[in-house]
Amino acid sequence: MTEQPILIKNVRPFASGKWQNEQDMLLENGVWGSGSAKNAIEIDGKGLLALPALYAIGADFQEPARDDVYSFANGIEAMHRGGFYSCLYESKANPIDDLQQLASFKQICENSKMDISLLASFSKGNEHKNISEMLELANGGAYGFGDGGIPVGNLRFLRMVFEYGGATGRTFYMHPLEPDLCNTGFVNEGLYSDMLGFKGIPEQAETVVVYRMLEFSRWFKVPVHFREISCEKSLELIGISRNRKSNISCDVGIYHLLFDDSSLVELSSEYSFSSPLRTKKDKEALWKGLLDGTVQHISCNHFPVRKQDKQTNFEDAIPGAVSLEIALSALWHITAEKTGEHPERLLDWLSAGVLEQGKPANLILFNPDLEWEVSENTFAGPVCNSPLLGQTLKGKIVGTYLGSEWRATVGEYH
Repeated sequence: MTEQPILIKNVRPFASGKWQNEQDMLLENGVWGSGSAKNAIEIDGKGLLALPALYAIGADFQEPARDDVYSFANGIEAMHRGGFYSCLYESKANPIDDLQQLASFKQICENSKMDISLLASFSKGNEHKNISEMLELANGGAYGFGDGGIPVGNLRFLRMVFEYGGATGRTFYMHPLEPDLCNTGFVNEGLYSDMLGFKGIPEQAETVVVYRMLEFSRWFKVPVHFREISCEKSLELIGISRNRKSNISCDVGIYHLLFDDSSLVELSSEYSFSSPLRTKKDKEALWKGLLDGTVQHISCNHFPVRKQDKQTNFEDAIPGAVSLEIALSALWHITAEKTGEHPERLLDWLSAGVLEQGKPANLILFNPDLEWEVSENTFAGPVCNSPLLGQTLKGKIVGTYLGSEWRATVGEYH
């Protein structure tokens, strides 16, 4: 860490919505300035890209309830490595369901020196039996309310949540899955589940929940964000609702954009996610939804899982993956392919910030042509549960400037 000014020379910033000519960037006191500064640390950017820092929807570092798996410090390090200055955090293992919990997490976030927004739970203990004091939590600074990744099977309870939640003015972040239709399944119901003899989760397990939440949102005028949408039919329902000017948004998971259920033939539990990988047709629909605006965000859903809980039989493995450290690299070139050589569109879906001279600067120095292998050392903390482990990616972060702190990930940029 240093408080000295940083002069990054010969870089191309993506600023004010477009690529700028190659130039020098002076970073001083967290702001992108101009000119030069005495005693500045000079870094030769060699024509690389300067991108605005990223924003992660979906992060859970599991501390303090499961700090034997991962810690908040591990998660903050993962954000640094992946170029994320901001995130939307929801603690599933230790739900934020009262003011004391909220105050505790707010203090942890402030100490991290990162921009972290907190989702509170709308039910006590994420058990979906008793409603939390949502109005108090909203007044105390909760960004919104989440379901803890646990499907809400009781419609009467869900109706009460929306009825009470309307008074808070906050958005509800919901993971749409119907427990009865999942019926102990853990992969997409279709060709590959039949081939492998796995119990399947039909797309109706998602679409039925999307439909009824859209109805509750419309009736009670509550903003709803759908998390980790996985199938084409759900996007059709969401698109219709958005065309009617409903306050609805959604995201798709990074790994649902990279893989489909054909990956199941590898029998690797690294492909186990809360929302199952769907068909190739569904995967293409998710990309189409991003391009036409039906989908607003790519979610990281960064969820650390111990090796012994992942490297087991597929049906016994805990769903989830870590992704903060590799999201930008994994998506950069496939985004260029999907958008016709406009990889910067990725910043619409992963970034909440901009680069402008004279304003606070949080940025990534990125080499789009550098090839590298994802290894266990890529990931912060003691876990590395990702289907990209061992694969070669093209495009690498070589340095970050987050919260006035420069960190280099490649030796020559130290």
